[in-house]
Amino acid sequence: MRRLIALTALAALSVVALAQGAVMQEFNFQLKDVTPAGHFTVVFSSRSFDASGGIPDTLTEDYIRLPRGGGIRKQFVNKRYYCDVKKLVAMLRTSKPATVRFDDFLNQKLRGKKLPPKNPKDLIAVCRFARVGSGTVLVDARPFVEPPIPAKLEMFWTKPSPGAVGTFGIVGIPDESAQIVRDNPTIRDSYPIVNVNFLNDPTPDGLYGYKIVLPTGPVNGLRISVAAVHVTIPGMTLTHKRTKCLQHRHGRCVKKKVRKTDLFLFTRPTCPASGQLSFQAFYAYANSPSETKTIELSCPKFRGR
Repeated sequence: MRRLIALTALAALSVVALAQGAVMQEFNFQLKDVTPAGHFTVVFSSRSFDASGGIPDTLTEDYIRLPRGGGIRKQFVNKRYYCDVKKLVAMLRTSKPATVRFDDFLNQKLRGKKLPPKNPKDLIAVCRFARVGSGTVLVDARPFVEPPIPAKLEMFWTKPSPGAVGTFGIVGIPDESAQIVRDNPTIRDSYPIVNVNFLNDPTPDGLYGYKIVLPTGPVNGLRISVAAVHVTIPGMTLTHKRTKCLQHRHGRCVKKKVRKTDLFLFTRPTCPASGQLSFQAFYAYANSPSETKTIELSCPKFRGR
């Protein structure tokens, strides 16, 4: 069964101080390829801008609250599946041929079927499996650079930050097809890494469980505004095996049945009696009042738990 569930909300990664203006937010969040067994792909897009054309006010805090029950499966909280994103980027930097673009080289190295790594020290195998999504971003770096900077995003399941249940490590890769990138080696050869953290922070009203903390502040020492972002996150899947003995003989099992179950990275949120799931987004700014936005959507039709 495949469905597309359109939502609205989520966060943006904003902004620069100086000539500050009010931030206008536009968001879209979709779940597609939903299956009865509980698998789905997340598609997230957002736009952030100042309506007058100026530099938006600085975003100082940004997080999303998820419906109760939705979270990270414990089977994935395992160092065998954590991609060391800094080590991966450093390795690709030193081994990349001068004539090959960084994003093409990354795709070449990580090409292949996503399988749980047999050797946890095999960086490429681990990061191939831990690659949870990809997308694009448009960076507003005014007043330091006037034209917006397009970049690609690669997302990996990585070692959790302190206090986090799970973490996405995201590397930004400037798009070399854009003139602003081609003509600026400092921009072209910079691959910033940021973390998106999942915290188990249930609210007293029981509506929300996890909180996703999005990065704010300087990136590589530079304050930026993320003007637009579009990300697709298929996640990861593990195959769990259960063995049941069907026949014993002389105290030993002589006939077995093995049942395989695919486990998706995320658990399914608990559907309330209303049939509506609630999501909440929070934004705090340096010089403007903070905002809280809430949206609801119909519960996906999953089978059982």
